[in-house]
Order: sequence, then structure tokens, then C-alpha cells
Amino acid sequence: MLCNELSGLHYLWDMPWCICGYFNTTRFPSGREGNSPLSSAMENFSRLIFDLDLPLVGGEYTWSNRRGGSRLDRFLVSSSWESHYPRVSQKRMPTVCSDHFPILLDCGGIIEAKCYFKFENMWLQVEGFVDKVRSWWHSCYFEGTPSFVLASKLRALKADLKMWNKDVFGNVEQQKKSLGKSFKP
Repeated sequence: MLCNELSGLHYLWDMPWCICGYFNTTRFPSGREGNSPLSSAMENFSRLIFDLDLPLVGGEYTWSNRRGGSRLDRFLVSSSWESHYPRVSQKRMPTVCSDHFPILLDCGGIIEAKCYFKFENMWLQVEGFVDKVRSWWHSCYFEGTPSFVLASKLRALKADLKMWNKDVFGNVEQQKKSLGKSFKP
């Protein structure tokens, strides 16, 4: 049942996606400690996730009962997800009290952004600010899924706010630095 649903997701949904879970099967006999033959379940699972599975960094297995181990937990990502995050990898983290090792999806960080966006409370003191934001929000139009439209509108609003902030307040970071220098003994 899960294999059918994953197969449908993989072949029918043309958007970036990522699934994480405990799949209770391994791809190959080498994914399990000890000698076990390749089962039909392993073969089907391996065929299904061939393009979706990521290498595991930091260890071979994600589950261990101290007598043996298996790689049961994993992230599966679509090829369009990998194209958005070309340095994506999954990392096995240390376990504290469970027989499962937590795994972390590392997307390689955000490359383009130099600093994160901050909403400044001083903007709310400017008369007409809320109306200005409302007009910016309604002036941009995007097509796609609701999450894509929301993300695109927020990105456009961020650009408008940054430009407006610079026009109204100037370079606030530079002003803060110069004020800090003038108060030093």
C-alpha cells in the first residue's frame, strides 16, 4: 500500500517534495547487519526509491538493538527537491535513549541570503504604513499552488519593505554603527 502511494507521489506530483520516516524495510541485504538474502520486499522497495534515496552520512545504520543494526529510517526527496538543494544530505545523529538514531536533513544552507529579514517596529509609527503594506500585497499577482503564491508574495513584500525602509529611514545599520562609535569613551 505504501509503495503504491509513494509511486503515485513520485510520478504524478511535479513539485519538490521530501518525506521522512521509518520504512521498516531495507533496500539491500547490506542495509542490515548479518547475512540475509535479498527479499522481494527489499527488491520492490529498492526499485521504488532508487531515484529518491540519499546517502547516509555518519554511520551505516539508523536502528540498532546492540546485537545488530539496520537502515530503516530515511529521507526520500524528489529530483526537483535535489535541484533546489544540490548539496542535500542526510546525517545520522547520536542517539541518547532510543534504539533509533535520529537523522537530520541537511540542505546545504541558504546560499543567496547575506542576512535574514527583520520587521522593524519603528515602521508601525509611520502614518499610512499599514495601508502601504496592504496596497503592496494586493498589487502583486502570482499563479501556482497556495504555498507558492504565499511565498512569492512574501518575497515581493520583503523587497518593497526593504526599498521603502531605505527611502524613509536611510541606512539604519550604518546609523547604528556611527551612533555606537560616538558613545565610546
